[in-house]
Amino acid sequence: MNFRAKLSYGVMCVAGIVLAVTGIGTFAIGKPPMTHWVLMAHVAAAPLFSLGLAGMALTWSGYCGRRADTPLNAPARVLLWVILLCGVVVMVSGVVPMTPLFGARGQRLLYLTHRYSAIVLTAAVLLQLPAFLRRE
Repeated sequence: MNFRAKLSYGVMCVAGIVLAVTGIGTFAIGKPPMTHWVLMAHVAAAPLFSLGLAGMALTWSGYCGRRADTPLNAPARVLLWVILLCGVVVMVSGVVPMTPLFGARGQRLLYLTHRYSAIVLTAAVLLQLPAFLRRE
């Protein structure tokens, strides 16, 4: 794997850790909604996560072919696509509620979509991490 692929994965993971601790962590300890510094950290890490995810999509997509020399096994390739898909859903469902396009019900649905797709994304990253670490 080249330096850009590792860097994009690292940026996505570091920002993802901040997002998971502030988002999922707040939900897990029973203190939603996020407020004060927790919300600020969550919002500050989101653009880094987006950049890391975009970089990962650009650098890792070449590793998902059916070539014999691909460094990822089949489950790791599937998890990569799950990460990319859930990442886009998380980003869209986090940004769209900031617009006046949806009422209270629509915003609640987007909030739940954001929450549960973030949980699936976190699980996929945790499952794929050993494959990434083996290939360094």
